[in-house]
Parts: sequence; structure tokens; C-alpha cells
Amino acid sequence: MLDLNHILLFIACVSPLVLLAQTWKRGGLNRGWRMAAFAVLVVAGVSWIVKPDMAGYIGGGAWLALMLVPSLGLRKAAELVAQQRYASAWRLARLLRFLHPADGLLEQSEMLRALEIAQRGDFTSALAILGPLRNSHTNVGRQAIAQSFRIRGDWAGLLGWLRGELPPGIMQTDFALQPLYLRALGETGGRDELLLEFTTNARSMIAAPQQVWLYDVSLLPVLAFGGRLRALSNLLETNLRKISPDTKEFWIATGEIVAGEKEAGRARLENLRARTNDGLARAEAAYRLKHADEIVHPSLSPVTDALLRRIEQSDRTSPRTFASQSARPATVVFVLIGLNIAMFVAESALGGSTNPLTLHRLGALEFLAVRFGGEYWRLLASLFLHYGPLHLVFNLYALFIIGPGLEDAIGSVRFGFCYLLSGLGSSAGVLLLCLIGWNRAEQLVGASGCVMGLVGVWAGLLLRQRDAPMAGRRLKNILVIVAIQTAFDLSTPQISMAAHMSGLITGVVLGLILAPRSFRV
Repeated sequence: MLDLNHILLFIACVSPLVLLAQTWKRGGLNRGWRMAAFAVLVVAGVSWIVKPDMAGYIGGGAWLALMLVPSLGLRKAAELVAQQRYASAWRLARLLRFLHPADGLLEQSEMLRALEIAQRGDFTSALAILGPLRNSHTNVGRQAIAQSFRIRGDWAGLLGWLRGELPPGIMQTDFALQPLYLRALGETGGRDELLLEFTTNARSMIAAPQQVWLYDVSLLPVLAFGGRLRALSNLLETNLRKISPDTKEFWIATGEIVAGEKEAGRARLENLRARTNDGLARAEAAYRLKHADEIVHPSLSPVTDALLRRIEQSDRTSPRTFASQSARPATVVFVLIGLNIAMFVAESALGGSTNPLTLHRLGALEFLAVRFGGEYWRLLASLFLHYGPLHLVFNLYALFIIGPGLEDAIGSVRFGFCYLLSGLGSSAGVLLLCLIGWNRAEQLVGASGCVMGLVGVWAGLLLRQRDAPMAGRRLKNILVIVAIQTAFDLSTPQISMAAHMSGLITGVVLGLILAPRSFRV
């Protein structure tokens, strides 16, 4: 049976070590996260010395409070900011600063409070709060300066500051400035530069999985100031469907004006200004109405026009390794999750999910039954059985995280085919190793071979597209996942490393063979 104490202790040790390895050479940028990682390691280590039978629960609790919750919370806060839901983002940041006090969270909370006040229409108070935060040396300080220019509607001033006063290279590291920089270019008529800047920085934005919203938000001014209404509407209805209605109306109106539908755009802006309770949206609608004539009918060079056409015709806006990229439901993923849950309910009803006799009757993988009884159906049936609720939850969570993005990338039919074949390859690999004496003949159940197969399929796809942007980086991320899984398998006798590695290898082969021509990483 899986030992939860052991699993949590493993997570509490490995997760901080991975974070430290990733941030060690980044100076003070991630000081707070390094402090949190060291704290979790100290808590886990002391607990293991003093009370080893509870060390996992204690260390896991520290990891949950100091690393997981702040990480998820900050990601959510960033998404709320991108959606211009500043009040919600401020409340969340105010809570998170007690769990994660470093890395400027106190100042970020104040900045979000200023933006929330600006949305209420009190620009004077908002600018007064932003004043003490302004500096060119920190992410929050630079954002406070940029937002001050935005609140005043001084886009030329913002562009002058970004070009003249920021140190070289800042725009490639301070991702939060990108959307405002691109918008400033559009507002001041620099449409060619807007397209070139977006294309140049797209790789940097894609390389920030913790800020997956950035590419989509940066794409808004590109499509709007390019007058590409169809692509703009598609972006707002899919990847940015959670953005505020006022923001959607503003950008659609901008796109209409640029595309030559001036009267429709002006009518939309007049309606927005009359009904909205958002002071920022009202001020920006008024600004757009005043300067509408300045953005009509863009004149683009042939090069940037071709770039815009390529972006417009793209069927994927923000490529993400382990995340769905469209609004389409991951049908096969949810069918597979339902089948696994249904089988678990059957296990519980027929004698219990940890009862070896019940698992035998329902199809657990057993070398002797297959080798001498010819019960080959067990190779498939065992993939939908689980030993206890913890085993089920871990596997289904991994499937939920990894599956939707892959199904979206290669299609539902290919995805289902890869899932089942990876599982069968996992089962066959275990039996083969038992046959030659390299593995113990024991009862095995679980979908983890299928899940590792999906990781392998990703690796195969990336190997096929290894010359594409970020393919090498994503392959390294997959190698880290495999290394962590291997370390966990070696430290946990109840886990079948043979099943995982067999599924992984099968998945890599499938990824190399079945990669669709249209797949792009």
C-alpha cells in the first residue's frame, strides 16, 4: 500500500531542491522563493530526525504553506491582473504576503490597491499610492511607473520612459511590462514596430509557463491595432474568455475603428462609457473616442503585414506544453477519468480496492495468470484498476494535468490510441522483464504506465520538432519529470519502476511515429 508519509516527505525534499537548482544563478530575483525552499528543507530534515513517522506530514505541510499555496496564489493573482480584476487580485495578494513575505509582495499589494482605486474613478488617490512605489530597479517599481502613465493616458510619455530610462535587457526579463509597451506602440502609431517587437519577444513570453496569460494579453494590441477583427474576436472568446466584458468591448471597438468600421467602433465606445462602473475603462473609452482618427486604416510594411497575416491565420495562440490551448473540451481525457472512477466504484462494491482477491477477479496484471493461464485481457483491464483512493487520485490528477494539452495538440483519436497503447506497452514490458527474471512477479494495477506514456508521447513530439522554438527547453523539463519519477520509484518499493519506464518508452516511440504534420510546439 502507498505510504502517504513517505510520498509527502519525498515531495517536501525534491520540490525545494528543484526550485533551488532553477533559481540559483538569478541573483535577488527569486530570493523569497529560495528562502521558502530552504525553510521547507529545514523543517522536513528536522522532522525526519526527531519524528520520522510524521516527517512527511510536517514537511508536506510546510511545503504546502510556503511553496504550493503561494505559487498557485501568485499565478492566480497574475491572471486576475491580466483580466483587469484588480480588486480580486489585491485581496489575494494581501493574503499571500503573510505566507510569502519576500519578493515585493507588500509593494505589489499596494500597487494593486491603487489600480482598484483607479477603477473606482479616483485617479488622484491612485497616483498618490503609486508615487512612493515608483523606481526603475524592481519589477513592482517599474510597473508602478508604467501604470501611472497609463492612468494619465500619457502613452507617448510611457514609450519615452521605456526607451530612454530603462537599463538594457529589462524588457526581455520584466514580462509584465510587455503588454503596456506593445499598447504604447499601437497608441502612438508605431504599428510596424509593434509587430516586430511582439514577434521578437514571443519566445520569451512562451518560455514563462508560470505566466501563461502573457502571450495572449500581449496579442490583444497586436490584433486590435492591426484591425484583425476575426482573430481578435476568436482570442477574446477562447483564451481570454474570462477577461472583463468592459475590456473586451474596448478592444473590439479599437479593432473596428482600425479596420475602417469607425461608426460601429464609436457607437460601441459611447455605450461602454455610458454604462460602465469601471473608471479606467470609462477614461480609456473617452481617450479612444478623442483619438479615433489617429488609428484608422493602418499602413504596414510588406514584412510586418506578412507577420500579422501569419499570426492571424494561426490556429493556436499560446503554445503550452502541459495545458490545453483552446476552449474545446478534452473529451477523451474526461471519458478515461470517468472509466477509472467507475472501475474504482466497482472495486469498492465487490470487496474493496485493496483486496487482492477482488483485484484478481477484476483483472489485475499477474505474470502467472497471463503466462500459464493465457489471460491476456489482464494487460488492458489492469490499467483501469487502482489500489486504494490515494493511488487513484494521484494518477487521475496527473492525467488531468498532462492529458488535455496533448489531446488538443494531436487530436482525440490519436490521444486515445496513445493512451491505450502506452498502457499495453507498460503491461507487456513488465511481463517481459518478469519472463527474463529482471522483475518480480507480483500483482500490478494502475494507470500510471499510461500517464508516463503520455509524457513519453510529448517527448517524441518534441524530438520530431526539436528545431522549433523552445523544444529543447521543454525536453529538458520532461527529463526533469522523468528523473523525479525515477527517484521516487527507487525510493518506494510499492511502485513498479518497470511499468513506468515501459510506458514511457512506448510513449516516446508513439510520439515519434504518430506526430501529426500540423503539430507545432
